[in-house]
Amino acid sequence: MSEKTGIACEDGEYKDFSGVIMWGDNEARVESASFELKNYCNSEYVIFHSGIWKNGIWGYGAWEDGIWKNGLWKRGIWEGGTWENGTWKGGMWKDGVWYAGTWDGGIWQDGIWEDGVWFGGTWVNGTWKNGEWRGGTWMNGTWKSGRWKDGIWESGIRLD
Repeated sequence: MSEKTGIACEDGEYKDFSGVIMWGDNEARVESASFELKNYCNSEYVIFHSGIWKNGIWGYGAWEDGIWKNGLWKRGIWEGGTWENGTWKGGMWKDGVWYAGTWDGGIWQDGIWEDGVWFGGTWVNGTWKNGEWRGGTWMNGTWKSGRWKDGIWESGIRLD
């Protein structure tokens, strides 16, 4: 199958697509991506199945798997995959690996945090390997290393 390129802005399924996704007020550059664009009551929604998110703004939708290189995440559900860099502003992280970037609100359910800065939100469970915690609520999980500046520690294991 040859790769499809261009601009994706119509409802439908896209497979092995490289180019620009446009939905609502959001726009992003992707590579070798498989995803669906859906329009629910004039609110556009994307379901990202796989591929590489190079840069852009994520307004709303569900991320199933893939590599997030950079960009701004406003809200939605992250189900799995790799986050390499960018800013998270809200939504729910269910599982995956976070390598670097800024977390500024939302709920972390499970996964591995390698490095980055956490400004606020709720950590439910997972493994924190390194980074800076500047506020929010830690409910449970394993803290291996990093810098704790402020926040609420409810339960968990600290190894540092």
